Amino acid sequence: MRKLHIFLTILWASFWIFIGIGLFLETPNQIEKDNEFIKNKLKPCVEFVQNFEKENKRLPNYREFYVWDRNFFKDYTGGGDSLISMYGKYIRSENNIISNDLGKFEKANWKTDYAIGIWRGEWMEYYFSWTDSYDTNNYSWNGAFIGLLIYLGLAIVPIISLWFYYRKRKMKLVSS
Repeated sequence: MRKLHIFLTILWASFWIFIGIGLFLETPNQIEKDNEFIKNKLKPCVEFVQNFEKENKRLPNYREFYVWDRNFFKDYTGGGDSLISMYGKYIRSENNIISNDLGKFEKANWKTDYAIGIWRGEWMEYYFSWTDSYDTNNYSWNGAFIGLLIYLGLAIVPIISLWFYYRKRKMKLVSS
């Protein structure tokens, strides 16, 4: 039974160490992907709205934005209507916000503000006009290091527990 405990603990630890190191080593690629996403997806939308507002002294309406969006990104999958979008890229009211993210929009004044939001497969990434800032996943080396420590902790805690268990058991056997 002891060998099985040791084997399973080593298997558990190896799994979490492998995951932790793998995610840590993936950090530079993820940081680069995030920077490319902002540069190639969010910034062009923000620049369009800012330029439109400068030229026209108003924000674009949904149709103006989505026509530009369709043509710029060459995405003609929306059929005939360029306004088809449940949670749109161009956000001018709370109606276009995922309910989990509503708190991020509390300071928005929808008469003068807008947001750009793009779905990343598991979460939305945003640009907020009222703070002139991006709200993205923000992968960083600090976050990667903290994640690595968490995974190493998941690996080491069972090893320490097993060591104490067998040490205590051995002491009981010796004292008996």
